[in-house]
Amino acid sequence: MQNKISGIIDTASQEAQYDACVKRILSEKIILAWILKECVDEFKQYSIPKIMKECIEGEPKISTVAVDQDELDYTEDADDADTAIEGQNTEDNSIKEGKVYYDIRFSAVVPDTKEPIHLIINIEAQKSDKTTYPIIKRAIYYVSRMISAQKNKVFTKSHYEKIRKVYSIWILMNTDEDRANTVTKYSISEQNVIGAYKEKESSYDLLTVIMLGLGNAQNAEDKPILKLLDILLSLDTKPNKKKEILEKDFNIPMPASINEEANVMCNLGEGIREQAYEQARVEAVLNMMKSLKLSAEEAVNAVGISDKDRQPILDMVSKKLAAK
Repeated sequence: MQNKISGIIDTASQEAQYDACVKRILSEKIILAWILKECVDEFKQYSIPKIMKECIEGEPKISTVAVDQDELDYTEDADDADTAIEGQNTEDNSIKEGKVYYDIRFSAVVPDTKEPIHLIINIEAQKSDKTTYPIIKRAIYYVSRMISAQKNKVFTKSHYEKIRKVYSIWILMNTDEDRANTVTKYSISEQNVIGAYKEKESSYDLLTVIMLGLGNAQNAEDKPILKLLDILLSLDTKPNKKKEILEKDFNIPMPASINEEANVMCNLGEGIREQAYEQARVEAVLNMMKSLKLSAEEAVNAVGISDKDRQPILDMVSKKLAAK
């Protein structure tokens, strides 16, 4: 069967394809159900099958909802806003326009309640937590936009009582040891400074950010969601082994849709790592040339580049120098 992302991102970079594979896997309903059960308090009491069948509304899709106000792309009419919001996935695989999109976005409903409780869920996948800004600040911006974007979609005029609670769940891969296999929650809480007045919690508990720092699956035995994601998104675990663990420990079959993406993701991940290693060697040569005043050939020798890789590295060094 033809890979289902090939037609969408055949002109995108290898890294963009990798990102798309991760989002495809995470947007599978059974994976979303596990994330909701383990991370969202409203769903902890429900079974995975119930969450899949009764809680997740519609089909999460890719590349539809932009974060910033002037780029929003909802697929429902304002008249339908009180019944459902169609969740969408959101990162532009062409990466040409520089717009900011949600990775995965969908709506979920809490069943068995007196009045249906609708939530808006955003899931973000980050290859690393090493950014030029604190990721939590970006996450807070996302949940804030998810609240403000409900104006004229979920509620109109001054009907703020209709605002739906939002969750932004961030899956951080390749984290440092202190963040590996951690779950951190950020939310609004009430603090009585003077007096003991208590507001109804549902009136202010409207936005929550959850950060999942992934690590080694062997160190996440008592944390089901971390072990699941550690295995699922691992570049070192082969698809057949993933299938075995997911079926045995989580009752998750590995259908063609997940199996294909896992194969592609592993292959692309290897390529990305090779490129990163290659780039690191080029930077090492450039640093040696600058700090020790060496020629490119002398720096290549000093770094210890093999005869096989010598000329390709020299060529890349030349291109780097020519571009400066």
